[in-house]
Amino acid sequence: MSLANGRFSTPRDPMDTPNRAMSAHGMRKLAGCMLLSLCGVAASVASAAETLAREPAADLYRIGRGDELNLRFLYTPELNTDATVRSDGRVGLPLIGDVRVEGLSTQELTTQVQEALKERVKRPQLTVNVRGAAASQRVFVGGEVAMPGAQSLVGPLTVLQAVLAAQGMKDTAQAREVLVLRRQAGSTSPSVLKVDLASLMAGREGAQDLALAPQDVVLVPRSGISSLNLWVDQYLRRNLPVNFGVNYTINPDRNTP
Repeated sequence: MSLANGRFSTPRDPMDTPNRAMSAHGMRKLAGCMLLSLCGVAASVASAAETLAREPAADLYRIGRGDELNLRFLYTPELNTDATVRSDGRVGLPLIGDVRVEGLSTQELTTQVQEALKERVKRPQLTVNVRGAAASQRVFVGGEVAMPGAQSLVGPLTVLQAVLAAQGMKDTAQAREVLVLRRQAGSTSPSVLKVDLASLMAGREGAQDLALAPQDVVLVPRSGISSLNLWVDQYLRRNLPVNFGVNYTINPDRNTP
């Protein structure tokens, strides 16, 4: 404290107004950065949600002939129905009659039934479940796996999941060239897809799994095979209860899309 011009003056505090103003400015900048970060997180979450929303419906389980369906109505239990899909791909439902359900997902059938009942039932909310899959709703896994055989296709199933369900691959397996034989409508020759499970399990960029369809055959070849076509033909004839014929050629450069 000093006397100047007859008045007492107090020395300026180093943490006085200018520094306080600077601190406030810094806090505003920090708040702005935090807001931008939050906006970025929100955008990322929205983008992820859009990606999930755009997931293809092809991976959903598709109802097939012989499937046992369970329809349960939330507000009108008197309409509850247990039905088996007939050989024509249809089931009989109360107030609606015969409905073609083959090839539909359970959600698609739910929407279809609700639309058909909306003029007759006030609140036609229901759930559709597949209690038992028919023999046609299965895939076959063979070759160099620990437990080859048929697997039920009750929900989405990929090549890797099917191989793991078969207790994994043997040491003699050629994991880079796992094959999927798939029937094609109107054709006697199956399509042949190759899946690189070695890259997939190693987490390599660009490696893709493949969703299986009913009656697909997954074959894990033995490493060191000189003729992959011959091995596949011999394996199919000797081990699998399906007839794919022999009119196909395995292109080693053909991968999953």
